[in-house]
Amino acid sequence: MKNNIFKLKNFLFLFFVVFCIQYTELKIDVIKVSEIALLLLTPLLYLRKVNKWIFYFLFLFTLWFLLTIILNPFKDFYLLQQVSILKKSYLISLGRFLELISCVNLMALVYLFFENKTRLEINNYVKYIFNFCLLFLIINVIIYYLYINGIIKETRTVYWVDRLRAWFGEGGPFGLMLSFTYVLTFFYKSKYHLFIRIFIVYVIFFLARSKAGILLILFWYLILYYKRAYKILRELNIIVIIIGGFVISLIFIELASGYIYAIANVKKEMTERPTDINLVMGRIAGVFIFPEMIIDHPIFGIGLGNYPIMRNNPDYLGFIPKSPVGETDAHGFGGLVQLLVDGGLFIFGLFFFIIYKLYSKLKEKSNAMDTNFLIIFLFFFLMGVQIYFLYPWILMGIIIALSDKKVLDEE
Repeated sequence: MKNNIFKLKNFLFLFFVVFCIQYTELKIDVIKVSEIALLLLTPLLYLRKVNKWIFYFLFLFTLWFLLTIILNPFKDFYLLQQVSILKKSYLISLGRFLELISCVNLMALVYLFFENKTRLEINNYVKYIFNFCLLFLIINVIIYYLYINGIIKETRTVYWVDRLRAWFGEGGPFGLMLSFTYVLTFFYKSKYHLFIRIFIVYVIFFLARSKAGILLILFWYLILYYKRAYKILRELNIIVIIIGGFVISLIFIELASGYIYAIANVKKEMTERPTDINLVMGRIAGVFIFPEMIIDHPIFGIGLGNYPIMRNNPDYLGFIPKSPVGETDAHGFGGLVQLLVDGGLFIFGLFFFIIYKLYSKLKEKSNAMDTNFLIIFLFFFLMGVQIYFLYPWILMGIIIALSDKKVLDEE
């Protein structure tokens, strides 16, 4: 009986974690179902002593929210029209705060599940998480080709005729999530790794068409092998290095060519496509708007979640049009920029202080691979993942659990 309960507990954990990863656009109004479930778990997660790293993140995000509420009366808001009431001032900050708490709750849930397990057991459970994700990926790919070949007439998982997004808003974020599952394969050994990784890269590049997802995987290998690569580069002829650098530069330019052209010709493009939300909102508009916000609010930022209701300030816009009626803008540059814009140097600095202290502990007590996982955790936010997206915090929960494990556990 106890064994069956143990198996059920493990299955429910795995199912819930994978559900949080896969169904980000399953919502009630603008609230994600996974976040509601995580918030409901709050009392259960903190009944006993809270792990110090989890407490640090709880403290950081609570402080960020309180500072926002205190400083909001001194800010100018340009409220959006025909949007959910939850996108109004103060409520939008509360919503973002609850999203951050759901992230911490998921991190805490993962940590508590792995807390008393050995390193080898943790690696095995990560393998199960990945296998569930792989199953969902295969199902999404099957649906994709059934739709493309006209066997099914309608599906939410494909948009723009032939771009796969699954239960994400777009193909780009879906590809980043797939790059997260790609990283999970490095927790354990398998003779099928090569085939599975090629399959994931194929889906990211050709079906989801996620440039950020591909770049994230490239950065992951750079993190893993930069020392070896540096040693090899020192032994190569300078001509070979120059040619290699040129080829790599061409690849990066090709991946970012759309953005480079749009930014270089932004005034012309804005005139020709004033209603194109992919141009007047998101990264292209954000690259001109958020630096002005940082200059205006360098210490404590514009406030948690306030970007959409402050971006229409004429002092920030310049030649950029106001966000269209009924639309909520985000700069799209990821969680690290969000920390700096919304939280200022103060919150940005506190976040990196926590990361630095955790990195120091990993360097002292764990193996090099654990620090690599922490670095790639940051790269997700650098590549466009918002700080309140759930799946990177699963990785953080695993990292915190591993921080107390000895390398000998693995043997």
